[in-house]
Amino acid sequence: MKEWTKVLEEIYRTAPISKTLKSDIWFDEDGRAHFSLQFHPGICHALGDIHGGIIAAMIDNALWFTAAAQYPYVWITTTEFHTYLVKPPERQNIYSEGWIIHKGKRLAVARAEVKREDGALVAYGTGTFAVLSHIRLDLDEAKRRIKELLAQSK
Repeated sequence: MKEWTKVLEEIYRTAPISKTLKSDIWFDEDGRAHFSLQFHPGICHALGDIHGGIIAAMIDNALWFTAAAQYPYVWITTTEFHTYLVKPPERQNIYSEGWIIHKGKRLAVARAEVKREDGALVAYGTGTFAVLSHIRLDLDEAKRRIKELLAQSK
């Protein structure tokens, strides 16, 4: 699993969203995805705190990458996810972490939490993922697609 989680880390770090959000990823020894997000004005709503959509993205990232770590070199796709906002981030850096609830042949279920620097729970969520074992995922293909996407946006 360690080799696969390194591939997933590189896929995330290569994606434009990681730079836009100023976020990073790492996996623990259990294959759980962790994300950090630095507070900056570009992710704020009109009252100056982190927008709820950004918090939902942190939940989504932790869910998807935690589930993806369970299925090396196989594509999984989100079928649904829910985010529950509990407390404002209060202009602090935030962190998300995912856990697997169910790992099946065709379906995976995960949960995630977002916390502030001070440890307070900001949000939690759950997600369900279809396992598309007939679609293989590799780093070179992901990089090629990202490069194409960036070239189209110029």
